[in-house]
Amino acid sequence: MENGPEASRVVDLVAYQDGAIVSRIILKKDSGNVTLFAFEAGQQLSEHTTPYDGLVQVVDGEAEITIAGKP
Repeated sequence: MENGPEASRVVDLVAYQDGAIVSRIILKKDSGNVTLFAFEAGQQLSEHTTPYDGLVQVVDGEAEITIAGKP
C-alpha cells in the first residue's frame, strides 16, 4: 500500500515575521489556490480582486476583513 501525503497542522506551515506578511501556497489548481498567510500585528493586504471565491479562517489572533468596502 502506498503512503499518502503527510498530515500537518496549519499553524506549523507558515510563521510570523516582524513587520511582514508571510504567505505560502499549499495548493495550486486551475480553479484556484489555497494560500496560508501570517500577518504581524498591524499588517494588511492591499485591496484586490480575484476571479475565485475567497475563504478566510483565522487560527490565531483576530482580524477585520473588508469586502466591497464593508467591514
